[in-house]
Amino acid sequence: MPESKEEKPVGRPRSLLWILLAGGIAVAGTVWMFYVALGPGEAIRLATLGWERLQSAPPIVFFSVVLIASFLPVPVSLLYAAAGTLYGVTATLLWIAPTAMLANLIIHSVCSSFLRPTLLDQVEKRGHTIPQLNSASDETLLIALVRITPGFPYSLQNWVLGLAGVGLIRFLAITLVIHMMYASGFVILGRSAFEGELGMVIFAIALLVAVSIIAHVAHGRIQATRAEAAHAEDAHSE
Repeated sequence: MPESKEEKPVGRPRSLLWILLAGGIAVAGTVWMFYVALGPGEAIRLATLGWERLQSAPPIVFFSVVLIASFLPVPVSLLYAAAGTLYGVTATLLWIAPTAMLANLIIHSVCSSFLRPTLLDQVEKRGHTIPQLNSASDETLLIALVRITPGFPYSLQNWVLGLAGVGLIRFLAITLVIHMMYASGFVILGRSAFEGELGMVIFAIALLVAVSIIAHVAHGRIQATRAEAAHAEDAHSE
C-alpha cells in the first residue's frame, strides 16, 4: 500500500509578522519622541501642514506609496481609508484597481524570474513549503483560499501566490474581485468618517463585516472541499 504524502501547508512566516509588529512599534515610538520634543502645539501644526500638502499633491504620488506598501508588511487598508478622505470614494477606487493590479503584476514577474530559486530557498529555510498545483482548479481554489484567509497580510498573500506559480490572468482577476470588496469598505469608511456621515460609517462597517463573514464561510467550505478531495485521493491510492 503506497504511503500517502501529506504536504505541509503554507504558513505565515513568523519573521514577517514580527517585522510588522516591530515596525509598528518603531513608527509609534518615533512619532511619540517627535511629539514630546516638539510639544503638542508644534506637532499638531506640522501634522496639519503635512496633511495639507498631501491633499494638494497629485493622486499619483499617494498611490505610488500604496504601490510600494503592497510589497511590504504594511496595512494598506489604512492607506485606502486615508485616500478616501483625500480623493473621494469613486476616484479612490478607480486608482486602487490599477495600483493593486500593477503591484501583483510586478510580484508575479519577480516570482517567475531568476530570483525565484532564492525566494523559494528563503521560504524553505523558515520551515514552510509552497504547494504544488496540478490543475487550473487547484490554482483557483488556492487563490481564493489565500485571499479570504482572515489575518493573512495582503503583501504576504501576494508573495505566496506569486511563488505558487498560479496563472497570471487568473491571479489578477480573482484578486481584483476579492480585493476591491475589502477596499470599498475601507474607502467608504474613511470618507464617511471624515465628513461625519454616521449613516455611511455604519454602512461601511456593515459592508466590511458582511465581506468578512462571507470570507469566513467560504474559507471553511474550501478547506472542507480540499480535505474531502485529499481523503478521496488517499482512499483511491489504497
